Parts: sequence; C-alpha cells; structure tokens
Amino acid sequence: MSYSLVVHHEAYRELDEAERYIEARRTGYGRKFRDQVDASMRSILERPSGYAKRRGGFRYGLVVKFPYRVIYKVEGDMIFIAAVYHGKRKPFGWKDRRP
Repeated sequence: MSYSLVVHHEAYRELDEAERYIEARRTGYGRKFRDQVDASMRSILERPSGYAKRRGGFRYGLVVKFPYRVIYKVEGDMIFIAAVYHGKRKPFGWKDRRP
C-alpha cells in the first residue's frame, strides 16, 4: 500500500527549533539530526505499523543517535506526523493536533 505523508505545521516548527538548538551546542550536528529525522520518516513510510500503538492510536518512531521521537498516526492511506518531540518532554502538547 502506498501512503501519503502529512506533517503538522507545528511538527515542522519543532523540528527547526530542535535543529537550531542542537547546532548551537555542537557545530554540524544540527544537519545530522535533520538527516536522522528524515531517515525515521522514511522508515515510518516503509513500515507504518513498525512501532506499537500508544494512547489515541499514535505511534512513536525513534530518531537514531538523538533522544527525539517522531510521533505519528496512520489513518487509512495517510500517515499524519503530529510532532517531533524530545523523549524527556511530557508528550501531551500535540495530542489535539489533526491533519
């Protein structure tokens, strides 16, 4: 099955914010972070059921080498990326997001 990917505008903002934060602390790592998030999203597209369902049907895709998660939900033939969150943050601010 072919899936379309829909990313919430706040998830883009979170991704940009995290990339700037990481880059400010270690030069070159912001780009590495972005590359790993992209790889996580590709993995989610290839195997959307690869991560266990959590509350509300959301799943948490891991970002390799960084303590972040790509939080998504599969709805029919669409994968909705709700957030890009640090694993230590309380993951509740994104729960009301819709495609």
